[in-house]
Amino acid sequence: MPSVCPVVTAIVRRRRAQITFALAVLVVGASVGCSLDSPGVTEQLIQSDTAPATAANSIIVSSSADLVAALAPENAGRRIHMRAGVYGVTQPLTVPDRATLEGEGEMLLDDAGLPTGFTPATRTVISMTANTAGDVLTLGNGARIRKLAIEDLPGRVGNVVAANSRDAGDNLRATIEDVEITNPNTHAIVPAGPSGCGVTALTLNPNLGSDPPPHTNATVSVTMTRSLIHSPATGTGCGVFAFNFASSSSISVTLTHNVVGGGIIANGGVSRPDEVHDSKTDITSQRNVYHDDSPNPCTSKHVGWNLTGGSGTPVNFVIGETARNTLSIHSLDDRIEGFTTGVFATATRRFFALPTAGPSTDNRLDIELIGATVSTPSCGGASFVIDFRMAGALVSNASLVPGDGNILRAVFRNVTGSGTRANVYADVVGPAGPVSPEFRGTGNRLEFDGSVEAFGLTNTAIDPAPGEQFFTGSK
Repeated sequence: MPSVCPVVTAIVRRRRAQITFALAVLVVGASVGCSLDSPGVTEQLIQSDTAPATAANSIIVSSSADLVAALAPENAGRRIHMRAGVYGVTQPLTVPDRATLEGEGEMLLDDAGLPTGFTPATRTVISMTANTAGDVLTLGNGARIRKLAIEDLPGRVGNVVAANSRDAGDNLRATIEDVEITNPNTHAIVPAGPSGCGVTALTLNPNLGSDPPPHTNATVSVTMTRSLIHSPATGTGCGVFAFNFASSSSISVTLTHNVVGGGIIANGGVSRPDEVHDSKTDITSQRNVYHDDSPNPCTSKHVGWNLTGGSGTPVNFVIGETARNTLSIHSLDDRIEGFTTGVFATATRRFFALPTAGPSTDNRLDIELIGATVSTPSCGGASFVIDFRMAGALVSNASLVPGDGNILRAVFRNVTGSGTRANVYADVVGPAGPVSPEFRGTGNRLEFDGSVEAFGLTNTAIDPAPGEQFFTGSK
């Protein structure tokens, strides 16, 4: 009979803490005739978090050159294990499809289960050291990164971690676990899309109206757990950025127990310049902290959650109509802290009139806040400090009609605000506040579920609260 489960025996020698488990598996294996040819046991051990890095499916990395070589496309599906240390890189990298890229970092958690950083001796760092444009680390379909710190170079154009579509009809899923991301750069819009963000989830329009065409019918899904994003730039910060730049596409982002500096910027669909319609972005956020990392939030005005159902772009592109896009955000027990605007939410935004940009119609934003806390700084009672700025539509000019049928629907339960702030609620809002009726279009509206009385009973320190005209329920 072949020798019984030698892979398990190797684990016993390497990790005393697993002796009991390993012996149990050894006994069970012996009772059923487990051998090297038993496919179930070997496969499970390689895929588990406790599998040794020397398993046949794994590649051990101990230098920057090793890392670049290991991330070749032919290593799809493999486990790439990086020894603790600093890996300077001079080029953007891509994690192959179905591969796991992992370090040796041991993430510390506070009493709430939120990450505070790695144990110093275990830090495994990918550091961009050259001013080369592009995203530091792009994730392939089924890619997973864990136990890593990733640091961008100040002044560089690009993002830190990207999960983006690669072609029309693409289906990409990626996982981020126990990762610390440092994004030292200011958020900006460049021809390739966003720059200066910690994590991006995008369906792309790669050539701005020329070939290759937009990635229509693409799907991108990202899960991020127990991770940190630092965004200390003094300009506009960007933690997580999720946009559809292609029609009939969808993005799903699930965030759990993270600390996100720079907040969220999300949009259901953006015409840039090809028309985007019938796309959807869905964000599920549970027990995360979003905070402003800038040195002085009162002199560098930032938005915590910047949310739009569908829109054109603030860049002067000639675009047609943007229609029937949706952003949904479902939040449970989140904290939004330190931003001068906590939540800026609109179903659509129109920045230019014809002939530059067509109208935005039938776009939607659904926002559900359950147990959230929004804490904005007082800044001496400054009028620019806002907990909530919410509207069915936003226009960059008070005489610009946004389009029709754009709806922001909001559900607030057990939400705590900051007290008296310059909150804004409107069906259509312009630079100076709500616009006059002749420029509002038709059917653009802000809706809160329930009644104004129920809102006052279930939420705290939101002042001013939405007016009675915005509630769907009776008294």
